[in-house]
Amino acid sequence: MGLFDFLNKSDKKQEIVQFQISNDANIEKIKRYIDTPLSLADKVTEIDEITTNKDLDVETRINQLMKIYESLADDQKRTKEGRYIIIHIAEILFSEKWTDDAFDNYNFAMQFKDSIGNPFLHLRLGQLCKMQNNKDKMYDELSRALIMAGEPIFKDEDPKLMEMVKNILKEPVGCSWKVYKGQDWAITK
Repeated sequence: MGLFDFLNKSDKKQEIVQFQISNDANIEKIKRYIDTPLSLADKVTEIDEITTNKDLDVETRINQLMKIYESLADDQKRTKEGRYIIIHIAEILFSEKWTDDAFDNYNFAMQFKDSIGNPFLHLRLGQLCKMQNNKDKMYDELSRALIMAGEPIFKDEDPKLMEMVKNILKEPVGCSWKVYKGQDWAITK
């Protein structure tokens, strides 16, 4: 059955696991997994400062990012330029635990061309599905994150998340999760 036997079926009842998320938007993780479009290179510092500025309330930060989004040409709004800004908005909402709004924005970002398979987007959607008690979708999204990027995608995240996924996925054929490097997801960056 391919590289993975996807789910380890178990008669054991899955326990409800609570996990912690950071109260800060993770700009470094975004930069590692999401390319900065060249056309936004002159706005990256401003976008990052808005995203991480805790002196401003959530609505103000989002409105400032939406002004940048609205300043894009219509064709840019539907490409990686628009996706880049939407991800920053979603990350603000995620860090502030505005679960439904964060989910809507990350889900919207997933609709952009070449986004499916991006481990960061799958990670965040999995975390948000956990917060929404959508266990099946949570396992699907977190599994995709692990399969695409290996264990490093879970760095700086609650270790319970990765352990939950590793409990339902069999290890890759011929190696362990510790040495598994992930798949080629560069097109989704």
